[in-house]
Amino acid sequence: MKKEKEKRKILKIRPFNMANFSGGSGYLIFSIFYQAMAILPAMIIIWLASLIKLPKLEESGEINCEKAIRRYNRVAIPLCVIIAIIGVVMAIVGNYGTFWEYWIEILIVGLAPAICLYFIIRFCHRQIIERKIGAFPMIVISVFLTAVALVAITIFCAGLLDPFLENLAE
Repeated sequence: MKKEKEKRKILKIRPFNMANFSGGSGYLIFSIFYQAMAILPAMIIIWLASLIKLPKLEESGEINCEKAIRRYNRVAIPLCVIIAIIGVVMAIVGNYGTFWEYWIEILIVGLAPAICLYFIIRFCHRQIIERKIGAFPMIVISVFLTAVALVAITIFCAGLLDPFLENLAE
């Protein structure tokens, strides 16, 4: 009798598609958490490598925007590709259902955080090198926007896309 009540409580506290993992993609959104752990060090590396000793024009001492953007791309693109590879691998490993039923969700969960990270930091980096806003506020904004993007991707996949794909698979 006691075990039945515990089981009911456990099922009630699980959100979205995780209440019944038999659909195959219940663990899929956990790859976003693994990506979040990879994104924080990547953000630190990108910010340090792209902002330390910004290239300056020899004549005026102003920041050379073209060289700064090229430096950012040389650092950010490989790191974002690595995060995307980690994300796709973790999404495939985390999905114990059939791959073909959830391939759209696997691609979104695997690729979207890295793509969002690249564009968020690129926007913030341009604001810094164009001297519109200081470095510290933009770094804080980039961390906040990346967290918002991860939450939005999780809600979209777990709350909207997964129930649709499960209904489609049935």
